This record gives sequence, structure tokens and C-alpha cells, in this order.
Amino acid sequence: MIAYRNSQTGYLIIALLVIGIIATLASTTLETIGLLHYMVLLLLIMALVMFYKLMVVVERGVIVCSFGQGVFSKTIRVREIAGCRVVGVPWYYGWGIRLTPAGWMYNIAGSKAVEITYKSGKKFLIGSNEAESLCEAIEDEMKKFP
Repeated sequence: MIAYRNSQTGYLIIALLVIGIIATLASTTLETIGLLHYMVLLLLIMALVMFYKLMVVVERGVIVCSFGQGVFSKTIRVREIAGCRVVGVPWYYGWGIRLTPAGWMYNIAGSKAVEITYKSGKKFLIGSNEAESLCEAIEDEMKKFP
């Protein structure tokens, strides 16, 4: 049974990548398009497909965070977690998969995250527009899988 599921769409990321695609297409014609244009377009389209959304699922003792179609994902066993709490995320931490002073972070938008502290002391942050609900679901799952 799924204890928690949330899919966040990164509208700003989508808009910026679409603008990049349009700008790349507008900078050339069919007669003058070159390898560089194709490479830039491919890179922008791949980034769009891989990072347009962040899905977070808590179920059966695991937390799964995945971007886009799941190419980049992280699975955390609840048994490895010492605790979690809701924290503020400064704008300069950015979006995507980031290394922050607090540890690795998956984020697509917003100013809140759930900071997961492993029993080893390492930390991992999950950006969420429902940070409180996500933290509650993780704590509930920790009680089921001590």
C-alpha cells in the first residue's frame, strides 16, 4: 500500500528549456543547421524529458524519488533513517540533483524540503510542495519498519 505519493511538475524548468529549444531553432534555418545545433537541441530535449517532474513515493519501507521518466532516481530504505524534519531551502540551492552544504538534494521547485538524516549521520534533502505531509508519511513508515 502506498503511504504517500506526490508528483511535482517543474513549470519553470519546462519554460526555460522550451525557450532554449525555441531560441536554438530560431537561430538557424533548414539550410544552415549544423551539428552544433543538433547537439544543443538533443541536450535540451533530453534535459526536458529527464527533469520535467519529480515523483516521490513512500511505500513498503522505502522512499523513492525519481525525476522525469525515472532515469535519475534514489531509493532510501526507511530502516536506514534516524529521523526527518522540514527545512527551508534557499533559492541558490537550485533545482535538479544538487550537492548542498546539507547533503545531496533532489528538488524541482519551492522553498521547503524534507531533510532525511541517516543513522550513519549523512543527510539527504527532498524538495517538496508538501514537505509536512511527506515528513509525516516518512515518520509513519519508520514506525512500521523500525
